[in-house]
Amino acid sequence: MSIGERIKKSRNEKSLSLRELATMVDLSASFLSQIEQGKASPSIENLKKIANSLDVRVSYLIEDEEVKKNSDLIRAKERKYVESVDSNTTISLLTSSNIEKSMEPILYEIGPGGESGRSYYTHHGEEFIFILEGSLDIYIEETVHSLHEGDSFYFKSSQKHRFKNNSDKRARALWVVNPPTF
Repeated sequence: MSIGERIKKSRNEKSLSLRELATMVDLSASFLSQIEQGKASPSIENLKKIANSLDVRVSYLIEDEEVKKNSDLIRAKERKYVESVDSNTTISLLTSSNIEKSMEPILYEIGPGGESGRSYYTHHGEEFIFILEGSLDIYIEETVHSLHEGDSFYFKSSQKHRFKNNSDKRARALWVVNPPTF
């Protein structure tokens, strides 16, 4: 099942119309319909908004459901990922949603000009970022932190935050979020 199909399934299970969900996530009903049909891809920010409004994790929208387990091995070629063309960002899940966990490790690949979204967002928890390659600007409240290969950064997610790759090269970052939001 595709991301769009899972969004539609979850929306229908919640008895929400396209317009109702669109209003909840501040998108047009026509754009949300295009996402459900696989004709458009949401930004990272909008994917999180949609998942939150449907009361599901982002990983539910990406992965197939399986039985919960106590350990998890994900081979590089088996990783589930979501690509947001609008955000010029690819997110690879480094664990599955089939394990009870209190943290979520994610591999972000952000192309030149790629960003989490134009708006700041906040949520419960904390985040840790380690830059594997390239550089990435992290905006926390009114401060911009420019991170480069080998740099790490930790912050409370309750602060207004967003990110953007302001360079002309791809950035790769290991991102750990607690509690899991994906």
